[in-house]
Amino acid sequence: MKKLIAICIITLTLAALSNIASAITNGGFETGDFTGWSTIGVTSIETAAYGTGPTEGSYQALVISEDGSLVSDSTIETFLGLAAGTLDGLIAANATAGSAIKQTITVSAGDMLTFDWNFLTDEVEAGDDVPDFTFVSIVSGTSEILADAVSSTFVSSGTSFPHETGFTMFPYTFPTSGTFTLGFGVMHAGDNEVDSGLLLDNVTIIPEPATIALLGLGALSLLRRKRSV
Repeated sequence: MKKLIAICIITLTLAALSNIASAITNGGFETGDFTGWSTIGVTSIETAAYGTGPTEGSYQALVISEDGSLVSDSTIETFLGLAAGTLDGLIAANATAGSAIKQTITVSAGDMLTFDWNFLTDEVEAGDDVPDFTFVSIVSGTSEILADAVSSTFVSSGTSFPHETGFTMFPYTFPTSGTFTLGFGVMHAGDNEVDSGLLLDNVTIIPEPATIALLGLGALSLLRRKRSV
């Protein structure tokens, strides 16, 4: 009986956690499109046929700094709600143009954002001093480079790009509660030559530990009430 109760508590808690995790809409892109996301520039949904990933499910997002279909750095900053010059500050150079996606999320202090990312590029062979780069932005939280074509480590890629970093999981803990614009982008810097891309998957919000504990207590209380009926 105790084992059955423990299983019921775990099941109820996981169900509650699943509802909280829906703070991200379509974080795994499993709708096969960008439902829940806004996009600008060159974006697509890819499967394993692309040559790498996804890390979960059947789909992943691809954002590309493809010459000829790009938007300016200032337009992307406006799109993501970033202050003018933010992207130049990330690379300490002139970020020129690129592509991005975004979603507005509401979180509590202590909640953790995680996602899987993979930077793809042609630019390693070009040897530019001012590289393409990919970044994450969380308005009122942080904006930072995930990788760039000069300082990052690459392996051979089976995609349309010759080089990739491979997938890495990124964690970020929200210091305050609030509503934030979560953005991902890939940019040219210095020029608009030579393409790069960002593969993105499994964007998730994990509730802070106190919330998880309260959910467990709530599940136990609910189970006890059901048993007493």
